[in-house]
Amino acid sequence: MTVVKAIFTHFFAFIMSFVITLVPYGGVRANVLKTLNDDCKLNLAMISDTHIEMTDVFRQLFLAQGLKNISKAKSPVDAVLVDGDLTNYADEDSLARYYGIVKKYSKVPVINVAGNHDIGHAGDRGVTDISRQQAKENFIRYNNEYMGVSDQDVYYSVVINGYKFIVLGDESIGAGHFDTISMSDEQIEFLKRELSDGTANGLPVFVCCHWPLEGINGEDVIWPGSGIEKWRYDLHSILKEYKNVFYLSGHMHTGVKATVVEKWFDLCNAEQVDGVTYITLPCYGIVNMFGLPWPGTGAQLEVYDSKVVFRPVNYLTQNWYENAVYSFELK
Repeated sequence: MTVVKAIFTHFFAFIMSFVITLVPYGGVRANVLKTLNDDCKLNLAMISDTHIEMTDVFRQLFLAQGLKNISKAKSPVDAVLVDGDLTNYADEDSLARYYGIVKKYSKVPVINVAGNHDIGHAGDRGVTDISRQQAKENFIRYNNEYMGVSDQDVYYSVVINGYKFIVLGDESIGAGHFDTISMSDEQIEFLKRELSDGTANGLPVFVCCHWPLEGINGEDVIWPGSGIEKWRYDLHSILKEYKNVFYLSGHMHTGVKATVVEKWFDLCNAEQVDGVTYITLPCYGIVNMFGLPWPGTGAQLEVYDSKVVFRPVNYLTQNWYENAVYSFELK
């Protein structure tokens, strides 16, 4: 109901975010998955919210086809990020199907992030009768098997082409609301250590968490209360202490939006705050809002010596959204 209320409260922004983004004033690019330049140091394909469910064949086909297209990209992709809500109701059958699709169709490493639907929604709508703790353990087990590691919790780090990716997740501490994240002091300390290590050589570091921070990228308009509250976990104060930090999130089901939408309505997919770059990915598996609504959307993140470029794309149609491109200079 919070989302529905937000749409009607900001109905003009809701409609215009869609209409404006349809206008390709940024130019038109051929439907080929290719980097802007050949000197790209890291090419990351990013999607979020696949919401795989055993009863929904289309979402499974969407994920499989998207990974097929990424595997055939003209410019080699170094890794794929799936930033949370891998499944819809945290049932093990859907989790197994998700990892089965990833193993079969992705030729590059996939960085998997647990979202609220992967843990918090365990038992929702009677799909399963497992607890959140069991759902968390299932994610850890399947992800460890896929990555060939033995991590003990939902948070971990991985290095791709020399660049560190720090994955955060819900530890399911206490009851809490099923859509919120809970993090231990140990996870917060882990974040600090990994940030220090990842930025030591001057390279950018990427923090992957399903939840955005409150007030970031229009969170307070698109889905009020969906972000990580500052009073609960003041992650921004930690992130801004390091240079070239990129925080990658999903969760809001926010569609791709043209950059001009940020100027008019303060809604965006990417922005910098105190030197930290915050990117909120559109939903890949089901409907988006406050932007282009269709599934298949994600973004390509290209890292160069002096900049990082965020380029939204539909991985099903391979259609680029040239009016929604951001470029961030590295310090």
